Amino acid sequence: MKLSHYNFLKNYNGVNVFFNSKTCALAVVDDEFLKVVEDIKNGIYNEEKYSKKLITDMKMSGCILDDDIDEKETFECVRNIQKYNNSSLGLTIAPTLDCNFRCIYCFEKHRKGLMSEPVQDALIKFIELRLHDIKNISVTWYGGEPLIAKKIIYSLSERILKLCTSNSVEYNAFIITNASLLTDDDIINFKKYKINGAQVTIDGPKEVHDVRRVNTAGESTFDLLIKNINKLLDADMEVIIRINIDKENIDCIDELLLDLKAKIGNYQKVKIDFGKVSAFTDVCKDIENNCYDNEQYADILIPLYQKVIIMGFLMNKMSIYPQVRFNYCCADYINSFVIDNEGYLYKCWNHVGRKHTSCGNLLSGESQFFNKNHLKWILRNPAKSEKCKDCKYLPICAGGCPDRMLEENEAICDTVKFNLDKVLQYYYNTLKGSEAK
Repeated sequence: MKLSHYNFLKNYNGVNVFFNSKTCALAVVDDEFLKVVEDIKNGIYNEEKYSKKLITDMKMSGCILDDDIDEKETFECVRNIQKYNNSSLGLTIAPTLDCNFRCIYCFEKHRKGLMSEPVQDALIKFIELRLHDIKNISVTWYGGEPLIAKKIIYSLSERILKLCTSNSVEYNAFIITNASLLTDDDIINFKKYKINGAQVTIDGPKEVHDVRRVNTAGESTFDLLIKNINKLLDADMEVIIRINIDKENIDCIDELLLDLKAKIGNYQKVKIDFGKVSAFTDVCKDIENNCYDNEQYADILIPLYQKVIIMGFLMNKMSIYPQVRFNYCCADYINSFVIDNEGYLYKCWNHVGRKHTSCGNLLSGESQFFNKNHLKWILRNPAKSEKCKDCKYLPICAGGCPDRMLEENEAICDTVKFNLDKVLQYYYNTLKGSEAK
């Protein structure tokens, strides 16, 4: 028997708390648990000396494992199983890169034009060729502002749904929109075409939001977005309000949350999601000095989420709790693509519209999809990185953002590395408080 490489043992006010990054198990542990750990360290482990239930629990938590198990090889194996799994197809589709907003931190170039009929047909063909392997299709409508091309969204949705129905493939869809163009008819079509939720960004109270997220006509949009969020909630749709955080708006988050609570009728159904503003491309380099790095951002996350919970908004219960990540995001998966209005395919949302980084075009045929731009994403392997391979955080970090890793030529540690201790202490205190009630 041996100890996991991914064990963490913390002491909070005299209480020993165990966490394992490979399983994300969290537990208060007693002296008998610590005795097993010490005996293994000292080479005097004897299973007959301990409670059978304790040993079973310690194995299930990932704390201890048989000598013939190699955790690092296991991580790589499961990572590859997930990465190369063809049973799901994830598509982020931008039917236009045009937008009616000019947000101060946006990394896109707002290329004019809508997805042509030949590209739409090629997209349907692309999906059709994969139907014999896949069990579910997940579509995220993206842009630019996707509702500029709402007719294309509904036409493609109808065609994709027809393919899924006739081939017994599960389908779900989501939209990332600024919500300024949303109408009552759109709500009806969302329901019809299984667009079950929307993410809408609001970056501060009215006077802050209207400066950061400027529309092309120079008009205020804050009240309009609140009105349309209420429409989505009244239609029983999932709504995520994203708040993009940087040094310019961090001090007004309390005021924003109070505004949202006062103005959104079903605010208890709203999920709040925070995003870190980053200067991904040359288009947004001028805001770089206002951005937090991952270590700085880690420090402010828990206070932000505490505010959200206190205000009574709906959130994923484990929204900041570490999760096992064999692969970091959609860019890591073989069967996930971002597709722009001209039919170019990308692996990362940050690259949409940057044709020189594409991994093929729908109009060029299948042979184009495994060029160097494609393979550099798929073959990225943090488990082989000198910085990551022996890191105890690897199972909950997965090498950090793939785009940043490829850009910097080394892994950029995710926020979890910098705030894990605070996160675990927060959840320990929260769960301890729940038990006391």
